[in-house]
Amino acid sequence: MAIVDPDLTLDAETQRLEEWYLLLGELSHCLWYTAELPEMLRGFCRILVQRAGYLCAEVELDLGDKSEIYRFRADRQAGKETKYLILPLQRYGYALAQLRVGADFDLSETGDAYNILSRFANELAQAIHSLSSTHEHHDLQDNMEMLALSVQQSPFAVVITNADGELEYGNDSFCRISGYALNEVLGKHVFWNSGDPADEKVMRIIKALKVGEHWQGDVLSHRKDGTAYWERQMLSPLCNADGQITHLIAVKQDITDSKFQLKEVEQALLLREQALVSSSNGIMITRSDETDHSIVYVNPAFERITGYTAQEVIGREGRFLVREDLAQPDLEEIRSALREKRSGCALLRNYRKDGTQFWNELHISPVKDAAGAATTHFVSVINDVSERVNYQKELEYQATHDSLTGLANRNLLNDRITQAIAWAKRQDLSVGLMLLDLDHFKLINDASGHGAGDEMLKQVANRLSHCVRETDTVARLGGDEFVIILTDLPETGDVDIVAEKILTALARPFEINGHDVFVTASIGISLYPRDGDHGEILLRYADIAMYRVKEHGRNSVRQFIPEMGVTAISRLNMEGALRRALERHELTLHYQPKIELATGHIVGAEALVRWHHPQIGLIHPIEFIPLAEETGLILPLGEWVLAEACRQQVSWKKSGMADLKIAVNMSPRQFRQEDLSERVAAIFTETGADPSNVTLELTESMVMQDVNSTLVALRALKNLGLSISLDDFGTGYSSLSYLRRFPIDELKIDKSFINDIHENPDDAAIASAIIAMALSLSLSVVAEGVEKKEQAELLRKMGCSQVQGYYFGRPMDAAGFATRYREHINE
Repeated sequence: MAIVDPDLTLDAETQRLEEWYLLLGELSHCLWYTAELPEMLRGFCRILVQRAGYLCAEVELDLGDKSEIYRFRADRQAGKETKYLILPLQRYGYALAQLRVGADFDLSETGDAYNILSRFANELAQAIHSLSSTHEHHDLQDNMEMLALSVQQSPFAVVITNADGELEYGNDSFCRISGYALNEVLGKHVFWNSGDPADEKVMRIIKALKVGEHWQGDVLSHRKDGTAYWERQMLSPLCNADGQITHLIAVKQDITDSKFQLKEVEQALLLREQALVSSSNGIMITRSDETDHSIVYVNPAFERITGYTAQEVIGREGRFLVREDLAQPDLEEIRSALREKRSGCALLRNYRKDGTQFWNELHISPVKDAAGAATTHFVSVINDVSERVNYQKELEYQATHDSLTGLANRNLLNDRITQAIAWAKRQDLSVGLMLLDLDHFKLINDASGHGAGDEMLKQVANRLSHCVRETDTVARLGGDEFVIILTDLPETGDVDIVAEKILTALARPFEINGHDVFVTASIGISLYPRDGDHGEILLRYADIAMYRVKEHGRNSVRQFIPEMGVTAISRLNMEGALRRALERHELTLHYQPKIELATGHIVGAEALVRWHHPQIGLIHPIEFIPLAEETGLILPLGEWVLAEACRQQVSWKKSGMADLKIAVNMSPRQFRQEDLSERVAAIFTETGADPSNVTLELTESMVMQDVNSTLVALRALKNLGLSISLDDFGTGYSSLSYLRRFPIDELKIDKSFINDIHENPDDAAIASAIIAMALSLSLSVVAEGVEKKEQAELLRKMGCSQVQGYYFGRPMDAAGFATRYREHINE
């Protein structure tokens, strides 16, 4: 036998119906086995209160000239508003009494309680009539037959057995549920048939019941066809006047479906509860009202992680874990998720009860109601990832900082330079880059050992850090080399002040192993934007300047100037390095936009060669073009530049960037080749470029050396269909008569005349004269080196055709130029 006493209830109405059927035995015994009228009336009221759940019941007996009242009240108080009902008790048209009841459940005439109570009121009236007169009981029997009919048709199985549990009566529902015909089970035990020996124990418990008591349990039974089903039984005894059990009455309900559903729900809920309790992650469940996100549940892991007990946090909102640390970007993601009723994830700094911080990888998810329509709660998963975050931070620190000094290393240095330049560009400020090398540091290592050398480096790093602002960066490249980035410089001269401060700080003795040790430093300086626009070139130029300090006695400071570059690069065996650069594709072209002033459109670009040396990094043309000219390597280099520019022009045209003219500089040695036009023509044939979209730029001094030869060469080039531009115009000794004879299409005003054009009237007059002369000769005019809006506006008023310079765009690689061009045409 499998008998369970679950703490489960049917819905209120079904349970009340079930209880009414159970009351049948008690009320019948009270009405028909009680010999005295007062005892019967008191018992009837008591059963209604104690067994049917009424708050009070009373019967007022009409005795003609007087009345008697029999009542019974419950000890409990009403849970809500008390409702009252009065039913007249009549027999054959005569009023016998009144039944008055009070309850906190539905007593309306449409309710089941009213209908059943009315039937018992009629039965009570019959009993009163029987005890108070000698009338025959045939009408009472009629009503009993009616009551028996209702039992027979009840949706619940109703069985009546003798005191030993042998069936004497079973209604239609019993036969339908069990599958047995009534005659097949008369005289047999039908309360259960599981075959469990414990059945006998339960039977002894039932036989020990007294009037007013009952037994309830869930029983596993078997139908006639052998299939098992669960039924809920409520058994009550029927006793004689001596209190002995004469019969047992049971109401049975098939609960198989609900039983298994409840079991599954119980198991699922138990499993989920166990999962929450045993989870190593903190679980927090909160409400999701607009103004209420208070906590309703936390699991043990939450208590362990935060140090707060459940009692301390229930009713509070989860944001208390953040305390006053509200400046966390990820907090907005959680706020948005709560507002939008969606899932969210954030990495937050949270604080335990004892104030210690931990990193919380928080995941929140909405919980919907049964219909899936509204969000009622949020489940938050709290994962303490402090160890992981701290480990990642340590890895990041080690990857970006020097292990000896704690300064930024080369990786972080490159990032800091890029950020400093980007910020300075937006704010129109300068950046100073200082490369510092300790003088004769090897002597310290040799004399005192590497331990002393390491201590020296750490002290130097400390002094350098105290010489600059928090916004500046001090880095160690390796060995005894340090780099300092000075950001936000309003004046370029400020970098010299800092350099002298550093030399002064290093001049003080260092205490190493109890001895005073002195060291000096050589410092090279480069500046953005004067010397370059990216970190590689600035570091390269600072290195060149620093070596110039070494060459001139050390313990000093020098800023980079272009003349330093030629000497520095010659040390690298220029010829061999440049030959390998051509073979290994270390050369690339950058393109500076040319702007048509009348429309503001990009109409062309000047191709400028750059050398990316694998060891040195980016080398500016000023460092290698002069030596390439001397060694003759300028010839293959010049042809490569022209061919690469032509290929790029064709590529841009295919991508929709039509009518862009590319200007290419030609060196004097290249221009003096006898077969120059044939070589240029071969490049056009090889690349498929349109000569009409190519401009060759020749310097003024170049074309004036041998006028007759120049005229022949220019005409041969013009016959190819390309354009000729006279570069750096105004710095040479051009004759107007020669300008008329040369097949020139364009004049480029030298940058030296443009720098102060908006401030210096003399420069403005020279530029205006050049433009007027060019226009009179039907030549286009290009002004280079335009860096300010005022310069561009003044040139436009003078009639200048095109301009180029940093104000409109620095030289950039092909991809960057294409992006700039497309952005420009969409503006």
